[in-house]
Amino acid sequence: MLLRLLRPWFGGLLFLLVLAASGPVKAMELPIPAPVEGLVQVVPELVKDLLATYLAARAEVLPVARVGFKMIEPVRPFVLPAGVATCEIVPGDPAIIGSRRFSLIFRVDGRVQANLALRVELEALAPVAVAARDLPRGTVLVSTDVLLVEKDISSLREPYSEVESLAGKGVRRAIKSGEVLQKGVLANLPVVRRGEQVTLTVRSGGLVLTASGAALDNGELGARIRVRNNSSQKDVSGRVVGPGKVDVEM
Repeated sequence: MLLRLLRPWFGGLLFLLVLAASGPVKAMELPIPAPVEGLVQVVPELVKDLLATYLAARAEVLPVARVGFKMIEPVRPFVLPAGVATCEIVPGDPAIIGSRRFSLIFRVDGRVQANLALRVELEALAPVAVAARDLPRGTVLVSTDVLLVEKDISSLREPYSEVESLAGKGVRRAIKSGEVLQKGVLANLPVVRRGEQVTLTVRSGGLVLTASGAALDNGELGARIRVRNNSSQKDVSGRVVGPGKVDVEM
């Protein structure tokens, strides 16, 4: 990213990009040819590349496929004195993705020469789970209720990035088609409740029988619960396979 900055007027300095964010601080040393006058010009292109290099280096902690940004305010060029220059970049939000401001601290030979508060708009594109249809409150999700769609997640708190684990979760509130599914709006709701009348499907070898029973436990999709057979008054254990449905293997 900074290769296009290797110009004669930049100088044989070491630009040390100190990455200050969540997790261990990492350093990146970038050699720059020395200008004749021994000065470093901080121009908008340099600032953009420093921030782009920072985001690329922090990619391992960003739950996104692609990150881009644009600067909201113009950067007025300035000159740093000769010496070993460093730039420390600090995001406004330790999670980085939620940052709307970055602080750039320029030092020469360890002494602060300039502080730049940079306002930016981050765009973090990643595949996230969205509702494939309108989902009323209390809906128990099945695989066809959810799609993966690439969205900007910079303003999202805790979106789901896959769909497989969402089947069987209950919807806490009504969700519109296309709305991003975020943690807090879904819950592991029981699809069978204690005392509810259920249909028992009894499987024994190749034989399949059905009977009615009363659930003795609450049960999420896939959970094992106790059920009392209405005819025999015997308690059996079965697996919840859907609302009001329990499979029993003998």
